[in-house]
Amino acid sequence: MTTPLTPERYFELIDSDTDRLIAMGERGLKEPVPACEGWDVAEVVWHVATVYEHKVRVMADNAWPEKWPPARDFADDEELAFLRAAKTHLFEEFSRHELGEETQTFGADSTIAFWLRRMACEIAIHRYDGEQAHGDTTPIPDDIATDGIDEMLKVMLAGPWWADRVSTEHAVDALVAIEAGGPRWVCDVRQKSVTVTDGVTTPVQVTVSGPPDAVFRWLWGRAGDEAVTFSGDEASGHEFRARIVECAG
Repeated sequence: MTTPLTPERYFELIDSDTDRLIAMGERGLKEPVPACEGWDVAEVVWHVATVYEHKVRVMADNAWPEKWPPARDFADDEELAFLRAAKTHLFEEFSRHELGEETQTFGADSTIAFWLRRMACEIAIHRYDGEQAHGDTTPIPDDIATDGIDEMLKVMLAGPWWADRVSTEHAVDALVAIEAGGPRWVCDVRQKSVTVTDGVTTPVQVTVSGPPDAVFRWLWGRAGDEAVTFSGDEASGHEFRARIVECAG
């Protein structure tokens, strides 16, 4: 079982990764982002700022905003100034709450701590987007990469999304193991459900493995199949990745 990072570490990562994305924006906002078709650095910066401001409202109101974007639309904001302000607002809002305080989330964890983790994982990926656009990538640290894998599998992929879907184009119907530098997750993927168990040695159809940084980026579509190793039925691994894309989309 993976261990959550300390609050101090999450804050440190949000702070440093946001500043790194801003630095990429200062180098140039028009460079295309290889992993996000149709996006440039400006779009990534604007997206992260909007996500931060949205979570500020969620935590402040303990509810999803009734209207988003709000009446004061962000569309005309200058991207880098917008992200700097949004980061300040996010940290200020976190300071107003205890991490164990109940709030609106979309996961089993219904506390402010959910959003601290979610924002650290969010900016880790988008910081990388900005770097990739400028050809100056730096590794995603093992601790947040491992935590981000856990979040992707248990919160994003294994959420209550599938039961209400009429169908999926990627039913998979397989046991898929994800291994990243020690931790192991087994995903039981069916048409109407996905369940994830850590650490078990259950036989699986395919194992996808690699360093935490590579596996995390592969799950989020920021690394190709060459970054990871497939053991077993590689086709099931590809369908598993397509199922993630379907969920995230």
